[in-house]
Amino acid sequence: MKKYLYIIALFFIFISCKKTINVDLNDAPSQIVIEGIVNDVNTATVIISRSVTVSSNNVYPAVSNATVSIKDNLGNTSILTESATKGTYKSSLTGVSGRTYMLTVIADGKTYTATSTMPALVNLDSLRPDLITFGNKNLKVVVPVYTDPPGLGNCYQFVEMVNSRYIKNINVWNDIVNDGGTNTRRIIYSDPDNDSLNIKTGDTVSVEMRCIDKYIYRYMSALADLQGNQTTPTNPESNISNGALGYFSAHTSRTKKIIMP
Repeated sequence: MKKYLYIIALFFIFISCKKTINVDLNDAPSQIVIEGIVNDVNTATVIISRSVTVSSNNVYPAVSNATVSIKDNLGNTSILTESATKGTYKSSLTGVSGRTYMLTVIADGKTYTATSTMPALVNLDSLRPDLITFGNKNLKVVVPVYTDPPGLGNCYQFVEMVNSRYIKNINVWNDIVNDGGTNTRRIIYSDPDNDSLNIKTGDTVSVEMRCIDKYIYRYMSALADLQGNQTTPTNPESNISNGALGYFSAHTSRTKKIIMP
């Protein structure tokens, strides 16, 4: 079993900050971490850094001066340039559903590649407020309202933000239970240590719905298991070659907001 301390950055909304998940494991050699996203509404972004060990000071070194490109299955190539934020590479590429995107990163003399196919768009119609009992508390939650297309194989990721604060929970699910139906599943978040951070009346809740491919679904599901301490810590299976940590995802993106009653 691989044992590393690594950082996985989730790109909630491209122009915003990123949330990290730190897994405290044994000392091991540093590895490159590549986190790449193409969606159908924003610029393409790839962040390249290095993992660090438990004995480090938890500063994740950025990898500068890499060569980064994304090519689609029609032969169109986009070169990503490093931004003012070291290790962050961007281009004006906007993805199209149905196309397969191929990421190539050349860093420190090594080449890393990954592919991801952007699924068909499933529209996020609205957010519905709900109330559930969790332990001895009544929690305000939201339900993303959308209709899953008939036929198994659709996978979704939901990124939640409350009053401009990103929620750390990883929410991914597929359509096995609700194939072809209207979603009734809730996005549940509770902070047992600080009730003031839980959703309250008047809060603005934003949810980004991503239609992701099956490989990213497996990857994010593994991260969710780690987050919930449901499995023995190990690196989620990356879709990036040559031993890199991280992921490359081509997905659709739709966002809705609601003021909680």
